[in-house]
Amino acid sequence: MKQQLHFFIGKGGVGKSTTSAITSVHLSNASVDTLLVSMDPAHNQRDIFQKDFSENPQKIGNHLSVIEIDSDYWIKKYLKETQDNIKKTYRYESAFNLQNYFNVLQFSPGLEEYALLLAFENIIRTFTDKDIIIFDMAPTALALRFFSMPFITLIWLEELLKLRNEIYAKKEIISKIKIGKKELEQDKVKLKLEMMIRSHRSLRDLFRSRATVINLVMNNDKLSFSEAVRIKKKLADIGIQIGRIVVNKTIKKKIADEIKKEFETPKIILFPFFAKNLLGYSALNEFIDSNRESIGNI
Repeated sequence: MKQQLHFFIGKGGVGKSTTSAITSVHLSNASVDTLLVSMDPAHNQRDIFQKDFSENPQKIGNHLSVIEIDSDYWIKKYLKETQDNIKKTYRYESAFNLQNYFNVLQFSPGLEEYALLLAFENIIRTFTDKDIIIFDMAPTALALRFFSMPFITLIWLEELLKLRNEIYAKKEIISKIKIGKKELEQDKVKLKLEMMIRSHRSLRDLFRSRATVINLVMNNDKLSFSEAVRIKKKLADIGIQIGRIVVNKTIKKKIADEIKKEFETPKIILFPFFAKNLLGYSALNEFIDSNRESIGNI
């Protein structure tokens, strides 16, 4: 089975964490090796499963593990790597102290998205043995910035690389040396830009690939429907398609006609309203047992 990445996104409060938890348990019950990753800073999975989670995977049953992303850790890691790269690239950095600037940079806009991307890359690099990795995403604004970041950053990086090449051309500096039949790039800045471009292209292509399934979660109401339509449009603008619509807390398997009309192509899955609190592994399994007909095709 080729690994799939499932992202659960949608308006805050529609049930992303609950539906992603139920999906994870359902798949693991079918002997699908599943990893559930909490990317939402609120980390509702610890409340749902009634367990404390961390960056280290914790097993829940035979085929399910859960991880909680520590955003602060990944922000610090990103800043440390940035500082180290500057020191390696610019030897004259010792002439001034960057530490004071990094104390301010930790509050820069966009850092949280970059931190989540670092964490995401680490997850897919580390857990290649999992059949499915499910990401319980943050509410709409942060989730959309997360998906947009590789696309936006690529534009910036490609322009920076053009500028770097123009600077070298105008100064008539040769950045490559030839050894035999090989050409070796000596410009460390250019090398770093090219490496970052490759990395972000890889992320962009992964988000657009069939390996990635976007599960757009909503309730059967106008507010979450309106936000779901905006999410669909924003993702379409960067070439990411919705894979499935998850309508949570449905009653008698009925959903509004506008939902059927707006989301004709994606698969629509109904999660029925459940009167009991869905807290704990046994409660999730009770929901699954009670609603196999509805969620059996997940």
